[in-house]
Amino acid sequence: MQSKSTVFLFCQSQLIPCIFAALFLLMVACEKSGERPDNPPYFPVTAGSYRIYAVEEAIYSSGTKEPKSAKWFEKEEIIRTKTDSGGVTECLIAYSVRDKPTDYWQKTKEYKAFVYADKIVLNRDNGPITSLVFPYSPVVKWDGFRYFELDDDDPRYGHLFHYEDLDKPLQIDSLHFPTTLKVTERSDTAGKVLYRLGYKCYAAGTGLVMDVQTDYDYLQINGDLIGYRVIDKGVRRVRKIIGYGER
Repeated sequence: MQSKSTVFLFCQSQLIPCIFAALFLLMVACEKSGERPDNPPYFPVTAGSYRIYAVEEAIYSSGTKEPKSAKWFEKEEIIRTKTDSGGVTECLIAYSVRDKPTDYWQKTKEYKAFVYADKIVLNRDNGPITSLVFPYSPVVKWDGFRYFELDDDDPRYGHLFHYEDLDKPLQIDSLHFPTTLKVTERSDTAGKVLYRLGYKCYAAGTGLVMDVQTDYDYLQINGDLIGYRVIDKGVRRVRKIIGYGER
């Protein structure tokens, strides 16, 4: 009997530290699971980081067969960041443009981005856009323009943002990004009357790398379609990254 009691006490003495160790690891795991990364991988908030884009735009007007085309370059640079007591990070971003690669950059405005625990909001043109939400998931849908008062004839009206191609590689000309995601803002491309397509691609550690916005209304006369998908009016604008880094 004595030997059995000794063995039992020995097992107890060994078991108690194991229980405490398991509880400690569980507590650490729970704490980490609730933490939010200070720098969401698809939206870097490092002061001094910048991205340069080539932009092409085609504007179709009623009564004009050929679109008016334009090309230019844009630069976005994070000037400074600060985080408040509630954990919200505010980024001040400078926006500059130039017509040719040899021209000097002309800063035209500044705007702010806010990184919350569950989303990223850009306040760029007098209206906050919810560009990303957390967690990244293909089942998540949200109204990116919920703070806007959109008319029902606005191309952005009535569409929900959602994620596609999560953590997939993407090649943009000579630039390769091993981990990207796609945010589809609207996708109505099979209709007979109009064409709506808007999406953005973000690369981990870089930020926005592609932005495609296309909105066409097909030609009608007295309510009857003329031809097949003949563009009456609309805009197509493509921004793609051509350079990035830190100052």
